Amino acid sequence: MHLTRRGWVVVAVVALAALSAALFGPRALNAVVIPGVVALAAGYLQLRRFEPPRVARDTPPDAHVDHEGTVRCFFGDADGRRPGPDTALSRPFAGTVREQVDDGLAVEEPTVKTVVGTAPVEYELRYETRGQHTLGPATVTARDLLGLVETEATTAGTADVLVYPRVHAIAGWARRDLRALHETGVHEERREFDRLREYDHGDSLRDIHWKSTAKREDLIVKEFAAEADTEAVSLAAGASGSPGAADRMAEAVASIALALVEDGVPVEVHLPGGSVAAGPDRGSQVRLLERLALVGPGRVTTEDADVTIYGESDGVSVAVGDESVDFEEFVGSYRPTYGVTRGTGRDGLSEVAA
Repeated sequence: MHLTRRGWVVVAVVALAALSAALFGPRALNAVVIPGVVALAAGYLQLRRFEPPRVARDTPPDAHVDHEGTVRCFFGDADGRRPGPDTALSRPFAGTVREQVDDGLAVEEPTVKTVVGTAPVEYELRYETRGQHTLGPATVTARDLLGLVETEATTAGTADVLVYPRVHAIAGWARRDLRALHETGVHEERREFDRLREYDHGDSLRDIHWKSTAKREDLIVKEFAAEADTEAVSLAAGASGSPGAADRMAEAVASIALALVEDGVPVEVHLPGGSVAAGPDRGSQVRLLERLALVGPGRVTTEDADVTIYGESDGVSVAVGDESVDFEEFVGSYRPTYGVTRGTGRDGLSEVAA
């Protein structure tokens, strides 16, 4: 606990008044000194038993680099129910909230002056680098009613956001070449009926099973044996330990894999630390991006991979068969329509208790 600038001014005035009273009489003591001392004492007593409030954060969704969102911090009593939109501090106070964030996140204004406990504290957040990043802890500075004394406390707990790698558009010629890896093993002729399944982006309208669609009120399509047995395109990816190499590799893998998936081609990605498959369903794409958000350097020895991707400090090489090119040559000029965000934060409202 310490004095604010206003508090120091009051101390100076009280000291001057006390000196004046000593020199010229007690009237100055009664008029200035006693009220000043009372105000300082009241400020001290008001903050003496200050307890940091409980904090819950409503975070932006897990998303790609360059995503922007709003963080909302709710405050509640330390011994009360979970903070949220419908709760408030029983004794709001004037003060300042300062949020600490990781280097991979950018905040326009991390310090907010407000009356804590009457409304959520909001600030704008921008995702700058991939990975799992932490919001918090928040430091709360409380002042007495007259603004003479203040105390600072750090609330316990944090919230996390997961940032996916940036996704680049893939040029049309490159997409055609990548699709060809899949189409060489696909039979165009239709064989026997295999099963019914939900409609996926890219399915032909002629395959819709209208009777099942009418019953379930969702598009249902017929799948044939020749289509069910198609193989995924396999990608093997790795990166050197140079700064930025793993980030560049993750961007290249995300861009190529999601381009293939958008074109209806399933992929199987082999990364340092494990493999993950992705298809037309959103869940598998999210799992791939989650893995790419955290993947580090390393090599993957998969000799029979259709595409091999390797990141280094000066770029990323993409090998298809015996031909290897720089990933920059794959990047097209149109804006991709694919990309994934997940939910409204990992658990919606992230609660931390002081």
